Amino acid sequence: MLSTRLGTLTMGTITLGAVAGVIFAATVVADDQPVAQSDATAVNPATTATAEMITVADEPVEPEISAPAIVEPEPFDYGECPPEARACVDLDGGRSWLQDNGQVTYGAVPIGQGGPGYETPRAGFHVSRKVIDDVSYVFDLAPMPFAVYFTSVGHAFHEGDPAGDSHGCVRLAPGDAEVYFHTLQVGDLIHIY
Repeated sequence: MLSTRLGTLTMGTITLGAVAGVIFAATVVADDQPVAQSDATAVNPATTATAEMITVADEPVEPEISAPAIVEPEPFDYGECPPEARACVDLDGGRSWLQDNGQVTYGAVPIGQGGPGYETPRAGFHVSRKVIDDVSYVFDLAPMPFAVYFTSVGHAFHEGDPAGDSHGCVRLAPGDAEVYFHTLQVGDLIHIY
């Protein structure tokens, strides 16, 4: 607070706040003597407060921005999948991913799996064949696009609704099924646990 004594007149300036380089201030005049008035300010002979605007800088005031906290990603849970498997399926976790030498290359993505009485088998398998636009001859010609077979009895990765139960196949969403189809090759190890 700046205070100045002018004859019998005491003046003080109080800073009220600052916004974008402008300071708003109030001048308090306390005395029994009348003070000269301008057109913009009326002064009471008693204690009077007037407001004035003072420009501090031509540049806007930059707000302080704190850096976001660094969040370390949680390590990927490989479960029981061995590093040599090219595709892994975690039935209990409802997910699958592709990997190369134990490093995830795609996923994990949600999967649909066999419902009661049609459980998806758990074991290590090898890709036996691939058919881009197949159907199930056992289950009413149900479409099985981008089918990647891994058992001799018809279990495969294929495009379908991951939210519903299958007859033992591993269902993948449309984009995911295409990636699996184009990535997996005959002979690749599939591990389902």
